[in-house]
Amino acid sequence: MKKIERTYKTVAKDVYLAALEEDWERMIYACSGSSDMYVMSPVTVSGDTPLHLAVYSKKVKPLQTLLDIAKKHSLLEKPLKKKNAYGNTVLHEAVFAGNMEAVEHLLQGEYDPSMQLQTKNALGETPFYRAAACGKKKIVELLARKMGQIPEGTLSEDHRKREDSKPILHAAIQGHHFDTALTLLKLDPSLYKMKDDQGMTCLHVLAGMPSAFKSGYALRQITITNLIYCCLSAAKGDGDQSRCKKGWPLVEIIRKEKHKHESALELAKELIKKNKLKWWQSITVKPTKVNIETPGQGGRGGQSERQGGGGIPGGGREGQDGAREGVDTGKGGGGGEVENNENGQPKIEENRRQEKPPSPPNPLFIATSNGIVEIAKEILAKFPQGIELVNDEGQNILHVAVMHRRREIFRLVKKKNIIVTRMSTSVDNNGFTLLHQVAHVKHYSGGAKPGPALQLQEEIKWFKRVQRVVPPSLSEQRVQWVVPNDKNYNFTAFELFQEEHKGQLKLAQDWIEKTSQSCSAVAVLLATVVFAAAYTIPGGSDDRGFPIFLHNPFFIAFTVLDVTALASSLTSVVMFLSILTTPFECEKFYHNIPRKLIWGFTLLFFSVMTTMLAFTCTLLLIIRLKKQWTTGLMSMAAFLPVSVFAVMQFPLYVAFMTTMKDFYKEVVKSLPWIHLPFRSHFRQGKARRR
Repeated sequence: MKKIERTYKTVAKDVYLAALEEDWERMIYACSGSSDMYVMSPVTVSGDTPLHLAVYSKKVKPLQTLLDIAKKHSLLEKPLKKKNAYGNTVLHEAVFAGNMEAVEHLLQGEYDPSMQLQTKNALGETPFYRAAACGKKKIVELLARKMGQIPEGTLSEDHRKREDSKPILHAAIQGHHFDTALTLLKLDPSLYKMKDDQGMTCLHVLAGMPSAFKSGYALRQITITNLIYCCLSAAKGDGDQSRCKKGWPLVEIIRKEKHKHESALELAKELIKKNKLKWWQSITVKPTKVNIETPGQGGRGGQSERQGGGGIPGGGREGQDGAREGVDTGKGGGGGEVENNENGQPKIEENRRQEKPPSPPNPLFIATSNGIVEIAKEILAKFPQGIELVNDEGQNILHVAVMHRRREIFRLVKKKNIIVTRMSTSVDNNGFTLLHQVAHVKHYSGGAKPGPALQLQEEIKWFKRVQRVVPPSLSEQRVQWVVPNDKNYNFTAFELFQEEHKGQLKLAQDWIEKTSQSCSAVAVLLATVVFAAAYTIPGGSDDRGFPIFLHNPFFIAFTVLDVTALASSLTSVVMFLSILTTPFECEKFYHNIPRKLIWGFTLLFFSVMTTMLAFTCTLLLIIRLKKQWTTGLMSMAAFLPVSVFAVMQFPLYVAFMTTMKDFYKEVVKSLPWIHLPFRSHFRQGKARRR
């Protein structure tokens, strides 16, 4: 007995090590030279047999050889029924490994394919479900051809869900396998109707995945990655794909991302197109009362009522099925009867117990909160009236876009002037206007700009942007707010903005102060160097005191560059000192401080560049090199610190340049030549190109 046990341990070890080293011939030899029972005996701690491991060879030969060994000893069905600790059969593992040849071999008639296709693992997944969840599109198509239900257009219930009620289409979408999801929809169009245990459809799931779309892809500004993404085609080319992987791995990664984004958009269009909901089914016939406080009054006194979802006639409130269907809810000043129980008491508690669990948010609101512009556009293209939907919090799409700082969706809605005029007066259930939403930082995720100062500037821009949309009367509206000392205060939108951004303002003040001090120190050092260089004449002077190289063009260039470097460095010092003497108030971070900082950075960079050029001119004067290649090397060495400085500070510089861009727009709008004829023609031509 001990001898048999020792032999089994030895064989199991040899088989396992051979599989890890991908030495499949050695693994087959270890199994064939031992007892036939070892083909179906577990060799790993998770209960995998040699057959489970053989499918990871990406070939069919190791699996076929082991099955032939089992066939000789009449063990054909038992190894294929054998499950590991996770309940996976050999077919489950072959599907997961993506071994197409092994799957085709296992589905031959002699191996009882119907039994294998119906077998579930510990999660309740059939091989077909597992193939879809793992994104094995070709295997899904192969298994579909082997199953008799597919030609009828409906999957059997065993393949549609697993034990935790997760639908097969949800699993494919959550795994970012959108090509596979589109294939499933073609096989069974009814899959889009399925919901998980939380009532989420596949469109809900897709709307919560911003990384699956281009709008949520983290492309850096003006980089090679962005350029490659725009130029690449997402179409798969088998001939060029392998060469691309070996020679240009970055290009292949970007191509896969772009293909994923386009597949996700195609899937979203398909799901929205299949949705049979009509816009009039979302109209609320029951008015919604929202209490708002008039300016200048504290607490909740002086309240007026808004009806229809914040001044939107017919604005749909999400989740009110009774109102949608025109059902009398028994509320109001009469006409509605309240049902009593046996004791004559109203059945309030009993009715509450019978209430359905809350339904998930509308996909439009989910997409808006995640900034998925593509889904929002497609939904509004099919259901234009959906733009006036209101969620359970009394918030419309503008509220949600502002809360989560989704600028593209805000722009999308802002283009519709009539809608914006109607929706800008909307107030949610908490009395929050659009300005209060942008002042609140509950859903703030830190912004996309580098540094606390730029992030605070971005928040101020959001407040100014929304302020231009909201009527002035709502700017002074007050809401009750609890501050950290547990006291209630009535804040206007700007007061709430200041209260909520105190911590961010402190971080921005510290960052600006340290940055200005560091940059001013560097600028002073540069000014000292170039000032001393002005009195050190390259090559010396003659008997009359004139420079020897006075008429040399390199000497003239040295003089001009040295003076320019001195002027630039001293001016940058002045700019940074003006920043340090500026009161670090919240409003100053909108344009004043960032504008000074960008000028200081620009002058400092220009000073470094001209200093190095002056140094190069000095070397060329003294050494007098005649060979052009040595001159080129010296120029490259001179520009090395300039290049390093530019690369390290470029992202911050680009971020600050947006400030100058916004400032330029404001200046252009205020100039009188804005009304000249050529200006209007230019705008018309630009509009036509759009």
